[in-house]
Amino acid sequence: MLLATAALPVLLLAAACTPAPSPSAPAGSASSSASGGGTASSSASAAVKPTPTKKPVPTKKVHVSLLENDGATYGVGMPIIAWFNRAPTNAKAFAAATIVTVNGSKVSGGWYFESTAHSGSALEAHYRPATYWPAHAKIEMNLPVQGLSAGPGLSFDNSLTLSISTGAANILTVDAHALKMTVKTDNKLYGTYAVSLGANNTPTARGTKVIMEKGADISMRGPGYYDAHVQWTQRLTYGGEYLHSAPWNIANLGVRSTSNGCTNLSPAVAKKLFGFLKIGDVVNYPNANGPAMQLGQGYGDWNVPWASWLTGGALKTS
Repeated sequence: MLLATAALPVLLLAAACTPAPSPSAPAGSASSSASGGGTASSSASAAVKPTPTKKPVPTKKVHVSLLENDGATYGVGMPIIAWFNRAPTNAKAFAAATIVTVNGSKVSGGWYFESTAHSGSALEAHYRPATYWPAHAKIEMNLPVQGLSAGPGLSFDNSLTLSISTGAANILTVDAHALKMTVKTDNKLYGTYAVSLGANNTPTARGTKVIMEKGADISMRGPGYYDAHVQWTQRLTYGGEYLHSAPWNIANLGVRSTSNGCTNLSPAVAKKLFGFLKIGDVVNYPNANGPAMQLGQGYGDWNVPWASWLTGGALKTS
């Protein structure tokens, strides 16, 4: 697989109680008795000891941040990605507090927690519905989690909101047998293009991938290969699978697979698709020659069955 040298763009609740004042005997309440000229005897109530104040146990703070930016537009396959600077050990309160709407209507989705390679983060979680987001929609997320438990001795120290949109439903399907890529937008054919995929010793992963980032001109290296200027690149995996221009491989497009795992395109097609597609658009590889795409290898969320997704992954969410 090709490796890009460019990096990815990628609560405290305090309570205190004050003891009630000790009861004091009202004036004249002392008992007395006199016998002739004897002296009076008296007794007073014993003093009540104050109840010690319990100090709140401090919790370690868990800070949440999101990959997506307010006002941005993404493809229908884009998961909402949260990062945690300290790993929660319990996600039930976080998941229960999450509210997501699409065009104002509440969505039934779920968080899936997994390990992360994001700098400064100890854990990450992805949120998605059962199927792709609807096209041309407004998605809003509310995370009122400040002060909620993130596990024993842990609490979230901030709350977040997010407002993003989806564009057209751009779905690409790459047929490794015919070496053709079909692009549909809102279920209408946009185009069919010749490709070359990974050779047998450097295969292309099977499954559903999502465009993660775009680069007009980046350097790449692979087994016995280095190019400082690969153009019109669209990343599909952390390990280095891309859609990209391959002027050196024109003769093999639509004929045989000879790449290091990437999807090679002609310069004209790569440039056209670079301008047309968005981060979050879906690219399916139903019959590629490599192993199945895994979640941690990119935005492989759609390869996890919905029933498995609802378990929450590394942390239970219910």
